[in-house]
Amino acid sequence: MSGCDTFIFGCGALGQSVAEQLLTKKFSIALFGTDLDEVNDLLEKGFDAALVDYTDDDKLRSIGIGAWVKTIFCLFSVESQNVFLTLSARALDPELKIICVIESPASAQKLIAAGASKVIDPYEISGRKVHELITRPMIVDMLEQTVFGEYIDIAQIEIPQHSCLSGEILSTQELAGYNVILLGVVDLDLSEELIFSTRGIEHKLDIGDMLVVIGPEDEITRLKEDIQHDRKEQLLKS
Repeated sequence: MSGCDTFIFGCGALGQSVAEQLLTKKFSIALFGTDLDEVNDLLEKGFDAALVDYTDDDKLRSIGIGAWVKTIFCLFSVESQNVFLTLSARALDPELKIICVIESPASAQKLIAAGASKVIDPYEISGRKVHELITRPMIVDMLEQTVFGEYIDIAQIEIPQHSCLSGEILSTQELAGYNVILLGVVDLDLSEELIFSTRGIEHKLDIGDMLVVIGPEDEITRLKEDIQHDRKEQLLKS
C-alpha cells in the first residue's frame, strides 16, 4: 500500500464502484474501511484493502496521509464519519485533495467547511443524466460509447519544469502531430476553471498548467511521454 497515492475510505458498494473505475484508468489505489466483513470481501475480489481507525491521526499518518498520498475519497455510508475524516485529513495535509460524495445539499456545506476539495451530489448528476437522455439520447449514447467508454479518453497533462511549451500561447497550439484534440488548459494559479482553447483567449502556458485533451488512450499516452521528456521537435512542429 505504500506505493498507492490514492485512497478510498469506505468499502461498501460505492467505494468498490469508484475503485473499479479508477483501476481501469491505471490509478494506484487502496481501500480502507471499518467493517471487517467488507474489507475481507474486497480482499477476496483482489482489491488492495485494509481496516483503519480513521479517528486516530497517528494511524492516518502511518498509511501515508500527510506524506505521499495525493488524493482521498471519503465514501463512508455515515455522514459524520466523512466529516470527521475530512477534518482530520485536512489538518494533516493542507494540500491533500479530498473528494466526498454527499447525501444532501446540507452535507455539502458541512464537508466544504471541514476542508473537502470537492463534493459530488449523485442525485444532481442522475437528474442531469435523465434530462439529457430525454432531450439528447443519441448524444448521450455516443458519449458513453466513446468518451466514457473504451474508445476515447479525456486526460489532464501537467506541463513540467523546463518544458518547451512554457511561454507558448494556448490558442496557437494544435498538437498537430497527435490524434488528439486540445480542449483547453487549467491554470491552477488562477482557478480550477477550464480555459477553452476555442475561446480565443491569449493565455500563455506556464509550468504547472494542466492541459486537457481528448483522444484515443494510446495517443494520449504518447503525448504525455513526449511532454514529460520535452520532445520539442514533436510538440512544436507545425
